[in-house]
Amino acid sequence: MKVTLYGPNTKVCHRAEVVLRQTLKAMGASVELEMVRDTAHIRAAHVTAPPEIEVDGHIVSCGRVPTSAEVVAWLDLH
Repeated sequence: MKVTLYGPNTKVCHRAEVVLRQTLKAMGASVELEMVRDTAHIRAAHVTAPPEIEVDGHIVSCGRVPTSAEVVAWLDLH
């Protein structure tokens, strides 16, 4: 499973990264976490409201920091 976080180096994107990392660690999940910070790559992916989070290529969140419960639910669905 692969989780991708698209977002420049902003406070909101950093908080989203922290939630993802803490939740994945607490779950003991074997998940590849990719951080896309380069604005050219973010634009190329057509991200309009960072932070955008994808799980296995499916957008699950954009424009906000998810809760740990949401992250767990996304991973359970995939």
